[in-house]
Amino acid sequence: MAYVALYRKWRPQGFDALVGQEAVRTALTNALETGRIAHAYLFAGPRGTGKTSTAKILAKAVNCEHGPTPNPCNECQNCVRINDGTSMDVFEIDAASNRGIDEIRDLREKVAFAPVSGRYKVYIIDEVHMLTTEAFNALLKTLEEPPPHVIFILATTEPHKIPATIHSRCQRFDFRRVTDADIIKRLREVADGSGIAADDDALQLIAVQADGGMRDALSLLDQCGVMAERVTAETVRSVLGIVGREALRELVKAIGEGQVPRALELLETLLAGGKDVKQIITELAEYLRAVLLYKASPDYREIYLTDTKEAIAALEGLYSTDRLMAAEERLHQCTIELRQSVRGRIAAEMCLFDLCRIEGSTLAALTARVQKLEAMLAGQNVIPVQQIAPQVQPMPVQQEAPARQPEAAAPQPKFDYVVAEEHGIQLSAQAEEPVQQKTPPAPVSTSQKAAAPKKEEPVQAEPAIAATPAPQGDAAAAEEMWQQVLEILKSEKKRSMVACAAGGHAIDYVNGILTVAFKNKFNCKRMNDADYKKAFEAVLLRLARCEVRLNCVEEAGLKPVPAAPAPAPKQEENLEPVVKKAMEAFGGTLQKL
Repeated sequence: MAYVALYRKWRPQGFDALVGQEAVRTALTNALETGRIAHAYLFAGPRGTGKTSTAKILAKAVNCEHGPTPNPCNECQNCVRINDGTSMDVFEIDAASNRGIDEIRDLREKVAFAPVSGRYKVYIIDEVHMLTTEAFNALLKTLEEPPPHVIFILATTEPHKIPATIHSRCQRFDFRRVTDADIIKRLREVADGSGIAADDDALQLIAVQADGGMRDALSLLDQCGVMAERVTAETVRSVLGIVGREALRELVKAIGEGQVPRALELLETLLAGGKDVKQIITELAEYLRAVLLYKASPDYREIYLTDTKEAIAALEGLYSTDRLMAAEERLHQCTIELRQSVRGRIAAEMCLFDLCRIEGSTLAALTARVQKLEAMLAGQNVIPVQQIAPQVQPMPVQQEAPARQPEAAAPQPKFDYVVAEEHGIQLSAQAEEPVQQKTPPAPVSTSQKAAAPKKEEPVQAEPAIAATPAPQGDAAAAEEMWQQVLEILKSEKKRSMVACAAGGHAIDYVNGILTVAFKNKFNCKRMNDADYKKAFEAVLLRLARCEVRLNCVEEAGLKPVPAAPAPAPKQEENLEPVVKKAMEAFGGTLQKL
């Protein structure tokens, strides 16, 4: 006798044997018990979930010699013929190969004939969404006014492609994916009933790979049963070409530690062993998903279908939640690239490179990089140059006035806060602390209040203020005063101002004017805005007990950045608009000759 595949041999013969479709079973059995049998049904759901099997069970239920009954006997002639596929009253039509209007017209001509031996003629149209528009229109008339002895059962995996006019004339039943637990239970029954020795972890692995399809699970068990006398997890991996726990574990560890050479070496080993690049990326995504779920809920049982609890626990410390989310997004992007790429290996290598370096433009990737920087700053570790913004280094300044050379400025924070601000990233208070060793603020010395030369430096168009005498070119005293200003603002939680000002260092304090140099042009311009300058000068007033002007310049050439033009005097109100615009653009003033 010819061998019969397991999915055919173990096809459900009654509603009680349906796996994982309790709602469908309840509705159909109630309809049969009450005699409320519809003339058209629509079975929708993923492949391998029992749509066609349920249609045949329903056909037996309405034509059984002891029916209509929710429990067909499977022994009478009608039931036996339907099981064998020889019944003259049950027709299975594959719409994928019989999708034209001619086939549907032929169906309409034969539908009027009475059943041969049963009560109903049952038409099972599989993959009905494949019918053409003309074929659907021809079928519509029959569904509108069907003969009383005809039942249509339409099965599809894509119900959204069926016209609404057809949809509305059918009772729809949705078949859901079968859970892993139900699949494992059914596989154990089939394996024991078929004399196949199988380990529990092998059946679990088959259930996961079946992805909710009972038929796929039975086909895979059938194939594994031929490969070995006893089906083990290794047998399943060999049949499916699965990468395996050990190799994935090493790959995830290399990525977590940022070891690009090691990750590429493992990829090369897997490809040389015949593993498919798409399978590698898919299983890597599943493993990282397990790590993410472990961080959220260590007791979530499904995690341990991927690896053991001890192995995942050892790896979860290498990843933050945001990094795992960013990795999943990058792997999803890689799977899309693999569909279109001629050389899938290149796409996989670029993906591993990004995963190791936490590269990417998504919000999760940016957040993961910021978290890494914060952790390094908290531990005072050295941050690689490519992972942070360029550091602001003090530049030597050539003083115009005959005075001693400026001393070295205090060390600057190693993180450019403006870069984070421009990307819309909110840093924690811990990350905003500079990595320098703080010294207790000291009051301005009395020597700094000595009389200065009467020659005053040119000042931008602002009201004259009282000068605070100080030694010319005293960069150390100027930097000490500047750091005290930052400490005061930081204690008052004015983080945006501190983030902008932290990139500058004081280079001079002469005639009551504190000069601060900035390497970043944007920071310098922002500090010269009226609102920022007013706030900083107010703190300087509180600190020095006298008015202190703030002068912000760029390090490149130490050229002052022009401030906003002062309002025009009243006598300029009658000027032409063009003249006013020119004066505003070039910072000019009106001179009376």
